[in-house]
Amino acid sequence: MSGLGAEAYRVQTGAELGHLLTWLGPEDTLRGMFFRSLQDAMLTLLGEAAMEACLEEVSGERDFVDFFAYPAVDFLRMVRRAAWLMEERGCEGQETLRMLGHLGTAAFLKSPAGKAMDVLASGTPRRVLENLPMAYQMISPKGGPLSVTALGPTRARVNFQRDVLPCAYLEGLLEALLKKAGARGVRIEGRRVNSSCEFLLSWTEGD
Repeated sequence: MSGLGAEAYRVQTGAELGHLLTWLGPEDTLRGMFFRSLQDAMLTLLGEAAMEACLEEVSGERDFVDFFAYPAVDFLRMVRRAAWLMEERGCEGQETLRMLGHLGTAAFLKSPAGKAMDVLASGTPRRVLENLPMAYQMISPKGGPLSVTALGPTRARVNFQRDVLPCAYLEGLLEALLKKAGARGVRIEGRRVNSSCEFLLSWTEGD
């Protein structure tokens, strides 16, 4: 994706979000921690007016509890508005989504379930990926299965089936998890095929 120009990034981001919003139903949910992390990001980066603009996209509850489940379509509408607002400040859409993925991961790792996963992972990228399917079911309770295939000591394939989040958001999420576990030189190549996202990951071990 690095060869795309700014306009192509904008079109790609809008097309993917539009695609997701067309097939997600009321049964598709995400945990409140992701809504809250987006709120915090907009408040910090662009101020209260931007945060309120994103909350205008929510159809119901606006006081999010970390491990309550909320409609995924509301989150995607918030993400779309955030991407538009950031674009007005010169940040392209894919980079905004990756940043939000980083922040969503930070919110998860601060939660009780995230702290438990951090202990299970023992600070190694390989173990983080081994526990990723379990963690994903916690954060996206109605999402499809996630599979991880080791391709070598520092390479892996991750497939999110029937995923409810944009690919670039997931790239940020995966990168944040690997770096938290001490990975260096992280490289992620991702692509969406209909409702699934597949990623090839590589990294080097930390000192």
